[in-house]
Amino acid sequence: MNKVLCVIPARYASSRLPGKPLALISGKPLVMWAYERALASGAFDKVCVATDDQRILDTVQNCGGEVVMTSSKHSRGTDRVFEVTEKVKCTHVVNLQGDEPVLPVDVVKDFTRALTQINGNSLLTIVSHATISDIDRPDVVKVVLNRMDEALYFSRSPIPFEREGKGVFYKHKGIYGFSVDALRRFCSFAEGDLEKRESLEQLRALENGMSIKCLIRNFDSIGIDTPEDLEAFRAMVAMGKYGVGI
Repeated sequence: MNKVLCVIPARYASSRLPGKPLALISGKPLVMWAYERALASGAFDKVCVATDDQRILDTVQNCGGEVVMTSSKHSRGTDRVFEVTEKVKCTHVVNLQGDEPVLPVDVVKDFTRALTQINGNSLLTIVSHATISDIDRPDVVKVVLNRMDEALYFSRSPIPFEREGKGVFYKHKGIYGFSVDALRRFCSFAEGDLEKRESLEQLRALENGMSIKCLIRNFDSIGIDTPEDLEAFRAMVAMGKYGVGI
């Protein structure tokens, strides 16, 4: 029987928004918005936060959440997730970003169902249609797909080149799913050249012959990367626009 674990990596350090996981929105830490959204989906056998910071561990525990203390030596969230799978038994794992607090629960359910169908040399993620304003923004990661909805390449640059102005562009959403075997394989690879150049961890999989299956789902979400993003989300919550059940 498949057992799906959801891990939310959370680190205190952030160049643009230090202490981001503990930022309060209507009295609730940001990391707990993601945690409660994962629980509300009902898609997982277990949900936990993974951190190397005592402040985050104490906060999650005080809020009634499950949390695992991990090594401070991890440079990427995926390595932190892998450490958790060595401590918590599961067959599949979802790396859910703690700064994506309002992923729709139906999307999370779709994702988990699809995850259990992929093989040990693949991982799963989500893409959506990019807007015109997204295309030239380096903070919005673009992706090119093949006819099986597998990723050919991810980039911060506009891809593919648009000759006639009629094509579709896709952007990446920050959620990943692996079988435990696939995650172990991914984490065994050294950081790749393309990964370093683009600062995109998923390129490590493509550079080493793994496939990345992409679910195409269009939905409204918000990523918290800057103080401006945080204030915008606080304003949305204050207006009653977002809640756990969305």
